[in-house]
Amino acid sequence: MGIISNGTTIIDNGAIESDKVDTAQIAASAVETAEINNDAVTADKLEDTAVTPAEYTLATVTVDAQGRITAASSGSAGGGNMQTKYFQQGPSSSTYSPPADVSKFTAFAWAGGGGGGGWGNSWSRSGGNGGAGGFGYYQGSVSGGSNYAVSIGAPGNGGSSGPSGSAGNAGGATNVGSLFTVNAGNGGNGGFGSGNPQNGNPGNAGNAPGATSTPTKTILFQSSLGSGGNVSPSSSGGPGGAGGLVFYDNGL
Repeated sequence: MGIISNGTTIIDNGAIESDKVDTAQIAASAVETAEINNDAVTADKLEDTAVTPAEYTLATVTVDAQGRITAASSGSAGGGNMQTKYFQQGPSSSTYSPPADVSKFTAFAWAGGGGGGGWGNSWSRSGGNGGAGGFGYYQGSVSGGSNYAVSIGAPGNGGSSGPSGSAGNAGGATNVGSLFTVNAGNGGNGGFGSGNPQNGNPGNAGNAPGATSTPTKTILFQSSLGSGGNVSPSSSGGPGGAGGLVFYDNGL
């Protein structure tokens, strides 16, 4: 063992065993940074942390004051890699079949607008305008590997003119399976030209149940999609605007 005497270290043949000196017996000032050679402290000498050795993707990490990673976990992809699947107007139908790795979607959806009511020309009574189709923004989860029936709403036809104008037709709803349905606008009533002559009432607007938000669509899209049909004197009501769908998912 080592013996220190009058500033001289004498080492005999006895080995210095690692379990004879513990950390508590070494004063903090016994070894200074300048006395440690570069790269002299190996990985085996470092204290283990609670982090499991692994490769982490899109990771969230916690770093302590010594710069050590003390916690790590993998994350999941956000909306930054959204890919366009639909950018079209109705009428249209198809099937959306996301791959197994797809889990999220966002969408802007319009339903078809109702047609305008016909003109009651014998008494010059106007038909009512068609109601606008619903519009909404949606986001949520999809089941990769599943099939979703897609329908993009048709516009409602306008009502015909006559002694008593006929009502316009409702537009078509826009939906993506069980993910969401946006309801169409109703047709406007025709102008009444006999009995109790009066102008036709406008059709009710559609709505967007369960939408994440219902932004003003003209801020995002300069479009007549989903508009209600108009009426004009002595003529049939105009058709509504078609529905539309802008749909993204997080497929690669």
